[in-house]
Amino acid sequence: MTKDDRYGAAGDSYGSSGDSYGTPSEPGESSGASRNGHEAATESAESTESAESSTQSDGLGDLPFIFARRTVKADRDALPVYVRDVTAEDIDALERELESRFDGDDVMSLDVREAVVKAGLRNVDDVVDVMEEWGYGRR
Repeated sequence: MTKDDRYGAAGDSYGSSGDSYGTPSEPGESSGASRNGHEAATESAESTESAESSTQSDGLGDLPFIFARRTVKADRDALPVYVRDVTAEDIDALERELESRFDGDDVMSLDVREAVVKAGLRNVDDVVDVMEEWGYGRR
């Protein structure tokens, strides 16, 4: 297994080069430190509304995450997770299962790992069960 297999290739085939992350500041424009809080908040709200409407008008607002992103790593923060060999093997098996289930889609390792985290957050009782199996709560 290569590094790209494990972490997701930088050239995510689902990416879109049309993502809009707002416009850069005008030359000579300050970051808002010299304006009062109301003006800065109003401008921030207006730019948010503008970004949302442009995203919706170009169709990206309606797209699922894998189609709207630029790359597999876009809009994600790194969260290093160290796992034992048995857990890594379980994740690899899950990735293979999902590859066959979503036949025709490039199933990215980063997507699988984030989905596992999201599923765990939705099923906290399962997380508690695993931690109790590991010995938590026995002190």
